[in-house]
Amino acid sequence: MDGKLRRSGRQRLQMLNELDQEILGYIDRRIQASRLRGVTAEEMLHFKDSDKIEVPNAKNEPHNESYENRLWREIIGLSSQKENTQTEDQSIELVSFLTHCAEAIITGDHASINYFLSRLGEMASPTGSTVHRLAAYFTEGLALSAVKLWPHIFSINPPRDVIEPIDDDEATALRLLDQATPIPKFIHFTLNERLMRAFEGKDKVHIIDLDIKQGLQWPSLFQSLASRPNPPKHVRVTGIGESKTELQNTGARLAALADSLNLPFQFHAVVDQLEDVRLWMLHVKEGECSAVNCVLQLHKTLYDDTGGSLRDLMCVIGSTNPAIVLVAEEEADHNHHQLQLRFANSLNYYAAIFDALNVSLPEDSSERAKIEKMFARKIRNIIAREGTERHESFSQWSRKLKDCRFENVGIGDREKVQSQVILRMYSDASYSVEKKEEDGEALCLKWQEQPLYTVSAWAPMDVAGSSTAPQPD
Repeated sequence: MDGKLRRSGRQRLQMLNELDQEILGYIDRRIQASRLRGVTAEEMLHFKDSDKIEVPNAKNEPHNESYENRLWREIIGLSSQKENTQTEDQSIELVSFLTHCAEAIITGDHASINYFLSRLGEMASPTGSTVHRLAAYFTEGLALSAVKLWPHIFSINPPRDVIEPIDDDEATALRLLDQATPIPKFIHFTLNERLMRAFEGKDKVHIIDLDIKQGLQWPSLFQSLASRPNPPKHVRVTGIGESKTELQNTGARLAALADSLNLPFQFHAVVDQLEDVRLWMLHVKEGECSAVNCVLQLHKTLYDDTGGSLRDLMCVIGSTNPAIVLVAEEEADHNHHQLQLRFANSLNYYAAIFDALNVSLPEDSSERAKIEKMFARKIRNIIAREGTERHESFSQWSRKLKDCRFENVGIGDREKVQSQVILRMYSDASYSVEKKEEDGEALCLKWQEQPLYTVSAWAPMDVAGSSTAPQPD
């Protein structure tokens, strides 16, 4: 990740896919070996350095770099050339230690867990190079996993935001992410373009935002609605959130903007957890064209393995009789019960995220540190399997939404053009947009060839099948 990758995007994707399999195969082999021969605590305590442990390390093969080492170099974005060898070797060692620590947790090897966490604690740092930062946050996740499984053996002082998540930090990080990368703009502007199509010719429109936060998505939509030859006569936004103060501030900002654009506007705040929201709280009215905005919210229902939480939410959404449901989710596969799968997939995914941040912001940037801490919370959540960060791929979401009797209503060329305009605002050409069509239409934002976020549009089947349902060009 330190510096731009020297391989083409497709080559890197192939190598990363191979790395996923290599990590899983390596962990499986080590698990089998540990079952045949356990490593005692006494043996582990006598280990003095990494050369006495089977870790992938370039120092072991100075003249003929192993295939596994080249794979490690790919995930951390390092060239296979021998420049800056010490830094490269340490980066490879960090990722190797993370993998060994995950393996030790899977096999319940307490002495190995203690050893690798100690080594990682000495080497990784959230203020170091990109690889060191990534390793630091994955180390926290692995440590939390160990404490969760064996609280009588392991104990740590968790980061402050694990005990008391700070809403202001999250809000600041989202604003900074919006300035530094096209990620929020890709989601917001692309979905807004699709929403404009659904609102064509409608006099009264109602947006239900399941997690409005600061309302960053809506100023551009207001401007687009106001610029129409016949703007809507009434615009209403229902914002859901857990902070009354934040909702009041968001409503006031949106009201002031709407007033400046001469848009008749009303804001309705629903202060509650999403899982507790019911239809009567949303004040849905006859004669309004309703739309539900569901950005990075569906995955929060996956803590319920029965699927009941997702079905309940989609039932509430369906009861609003929406013309369209806008969905954005991480394009990832982080919802496995098996730690080795969550670890391999999330390491691959967040390596790309941190790589993108490294290109956008300098290493000593305080803004970058705040953004990375926001992603760190997700990493810890995924690895320790605590909370609600359980991301799935678009194909998996497509199946789940269809099971809930929702139908994909398409993403058109206008939305793709809009997303490409957003990317042209940024100098780095490593971002791209890919249209998905196999499991329903969607647009996916990618870094190099690593999928990051996917947006799509849905409607209840009875609405989607009607002649009045808005369809993409």
